Amino acid sequence: MTLSKFPSLVYPLPKANRHLAYSEAGDPNSAHVLLCLPGLLETRATFDPLLQSAEGLRGLRIISLDHCGRGDSSPLPGDEGYTMQVYLTDAVQFIQQVIMRASVPVTRFEVLGTSMGGILAMYLANEAGIRIDGLVFNDIGLNLPWMSIYGLYDGMKVEGRLPPPEDMAAQFNVSLGAVLAVQTPSHFDLPYRKDWKGMNFGHLLSHFKGPVRLIHGSESGVCPMEQVRVMTRELPQCQVLEVPGAHHPAPFTPDVCAFVLQALSQAPVAVESAAAKERREEKERGFWPWLKQRYRGATKK
Repeated sequence: MTLSKFPSLVYPLPKANRHLAYSEAGDPNSAHVLLCLPGLLETRATFDPLLQSAEGLRGLRIISLDHCGRGDSSPLPGDEGYTMQVYLTDAVQFIQQVIMRASVPVTRFEVLGTSMGGILAMYLANEAGIRIDGLVFNDIGLNLPWMSIYGLYDGMKVEGRLPPPEDMAAQFNVSLGAVLAVQTPSHFDLPYRKDWKGMNFGHLLSHFKGPVRLIHGSESGVCPMEQVRVMTRELPQCQVLEVPGAHHPAPFTPDVCAFVLQALSQAPVAVESAAAKERREEKERGFWPWLKQRYRGATKK
């Protein structure tokens, strides 16, 4: 299923002659909002199980969004020009014009991203004018291995590895132009850091102090245990759920949905960063031994 079973709402993009489609579930009057961003070849139907779990839930409003050229959202003019910057700009406009202008003022805003949607969530957390209070990542870490990227590119170019682009477009309900754009070097046009292992996004969250949750498949090649360890080291507030037997991305099983809803219902907990902990321990090593020594010396006299 690639089309959402939830009613499609429409946001006309100003001066763009196109629209973004989205769905809502949960409490429409809640000031706590979760925005769900799908992956590269996904639609908002990915999040249908989560939205279904939230039906009748109080205190949380969940919104799932179709990127341009996916699901019920309009394709770009001429069905070309699909890039990460376009997806990011659309998301920023949607947040500012739809979510933040709701009749109920938003007091807590969180983003859940699957694969590419998770990367976009990192950029949103670093976007001026957008305040994100919490993040949920589905099978995407702070690094994207080159092997994962080239595996997708080669799979689309080598006959027999993946279905032809036309078949993939029909199967995933993604426009042909959006599928073909994946093979072009200009598709990922946002700034990033890199090393011999892959693309690095950790700097985007270097100052993020809100809660972070990571869902990853035990058999994932995109977010293996190495990536989990990196994220929990760099973001000590990160909660992790491993989905046994899942590849990339992890499906929204009942256990995954329960994990997300439970994590969102918890009050944020201040977590000491690794750097702050190191500074504190250094101070303690320098001060407390001196104090103890002075105290022992005083008692001996």
